[in-house]
Amino acid sequence: MVLRLKSLAPTIELESWVHGPPTNFQSGKVYVVAFWAAESESCLEAIPHLMELQEKHKEEGLEVIGVATCERGSTPEEDGGKLNAWLTNMFPNLNYRVALDATGETNKLWTSDSSSLTVPISFVVDRGGHIAYIGHPTQLDEALPKVLEGTCRAAADSKPAHPETPCDKPLVVDLDGSLLLTDMLYESALNALPALGLRGDFAVIWAAANGKAAVKDQLARSSELDYATLPYNACVLEFIQAAKARGRKVYIATAANARHAKGIADHLGVFDGWFASDTKVNLSGRLKAEILMAAFGKYGFDYIGNDASDLPVWELANKAYGVGLSNSVRNRLVALKGTYVALEGRKADTGAWFRALRAHQYVKNLLIFVPALTSHQIALANMITDVIAFLAFCACASAVYILNDLLDLRSDRAHVNKRGRPFASGLLQLHAGLLMIPALFFISLMLATTISLEFVEVLLGYFMLTSAYSIYFKRQMLMDVIVLAMLYATRIVAGGVAVEIQISQWLLTFSIFIFTSLALIKRYVELATRLDRGLPDRSNRDYKIGDLDVVAALIAAAGLNAVTIFAFYVTSPDVQTLYRHPKALWLICPILLYWIARNLMMAHRRLMDDDPIVFALRDRMSAISIGSIVAIVLIAI
Repeated sequence: MVLRLKSLAPTIELESWVHGPPTNFQSGKVYVVAFWAAESESCLEAIPHLMELQEKHKEEGLEVIGVATCERGSTPEEDGGKLNAWLTNMFPNLNYRVALDATGETNKLWTSDSSSLTVPISFVVDRGGHIAYIGHPTQLDEALPKVLEGTCRAAADSKPAHPETPCDKPLVVDLDGSLLLTDMLYESALNALPALGLRGDFAVIWAAANGKAAVKDQLARSSELDYATLPYNACVLEFIQAAKARGRKVYIATAANARHAKGIADHLGVFDGWFASDTKVNLSGRLKAEILMAAFGKYGFDYIGNDASDLPVWELANKAYGVGLSNSVRNRLVALKGTYVALEGRKADTGAWFRALRAHQYVKNLLIFVPALTSHQIALANMITDVIAFLAFCACASAVYILNDLLDLRSDRAHVNKRGRPFASGLLQLHAGLLMIPALFFISLMLATTISLEFVEVLLGYFMLTSAYSIYFKRQMLMDVIVLAMLYATRIVAGGVAVEIQISQWLLTFSIFIFTSLALIKRYVELATRLDRGLPDRSNRDYKIGDLDVVAALIAAAGLNAVTIFAFYVTSPDVQTLYRHPKALWLICPILLYWIARNLMMAHRRLMDDDPIVFALRDRMSAISIGSIVAIVLIAI
């Protein structure tokens, strides 16, 4: 059976009622039948809301019925006992009936037309016994009062849905934010940006004079997107596949350029056609609605959309499906159509921005404290200044990390580990990242101005160099690791400028070599991973898998040079004035030799993370080595 709006609600035939006596539909009453899974986070939000609705509308004839679809134990009795105990513990004042669907047949009967909707899902049954609303329980506030008042109800002559009833109205699906967890305009712009060049820039500017559609077309021509790795909305994709399996025609209707619509349609292979923007027409809003009405007639199609620009299309659609709607769009859609079916949108958890900012990388900015510590000028004023400088560099670094992730979307999605990054996976919107970059950079500048103009200049230099690395240098063999080493050294320079300490030439030289070694290890791990998995050389990197041995040799050479520089530093006059027991510093040399050699060995054995700095933070032997070096320095002082 396929249940839709206006279908006659089937009777509830459940034997296990864990809260309240058994019941069934009575004429003249309005029912909310809510299917949920015990202990899921979404249901912990839905159940209290259903309790509020039951209390608020009980005098108007509302009856809420909960149907739990929890995991089954050995027997229905055992399941019922677990469910009852959970309800008693979590919701001691539960005010509506709850039954256990031990076999899953009732859930299957009611939700077969909503197979891509995850629980909780609710059905409102009007006073005539027909389904008047299908959607998430937390979105009942608009539809339920109308059903209770009688202003929103199913047709009185509706008949029970029949298994063989064809669903002949085509299903039309939007791309950006609906089928895709991303936006094709931003995707194509970010993909094309590194390769545009001067001529490409002029082409985009010229296209802008001819309107948004022309810009989209130019960017689509300049970009090389991999449609197979784009972040698709699994919920919407399953819904489309289920509709296709029932014999429905399915179409794309998008404001994205026709090249992208065709590429996605060809890749998925489930669409019967597509409507999209071309060089002159931007297919959005009212224009899209008119095109679809001309193709299918008014109310001749169902439509899946996600934002306010889809409202004109929903207005002409037979049935509206909303993907992750904001409260304002949801309210406008309910006012327009009376009801809609909610489909799951992006699932951005609270840690998505934390991961996008790469807060764990802030440990690298501790290098700012090195000049004050190595010169033994650890005054309170210096520490406060260094803390402000540290925060400024953290904000600036996060701005560039986001820029780097936005420019690396395609390569990240093809990477076994990086594909889960928030922007690559679609957890975070691309335009939000583009807005966050200047916001973070502004914060970093405001902090820098509280220190000195010279520090601002160093920060600007760091931002320009690291941006150049993201856009260009990271794709150039060996230049990338040299620039990375310079970026580490820039942090040390910034620390010296912040507290007005002359940086030792020994310190800068040592930093260049040690950080070049670490940067090369990062490239070694990337190449070794591709070798082990039989992957081809990366197209956006200038390294070959055959370079692995050469990279290993360069790691050892740079690391040994760093130790040599440190040994020369121990014999320098500078050490004699700073330390009471300078000879103790010789003990650091073998520790450095061990740590650098061990890093290379761990990388060779495939035990090193993508980032050697992150690896060092978790590695016990690295912690012991660093702790030993700190202890020796304290003894020497």
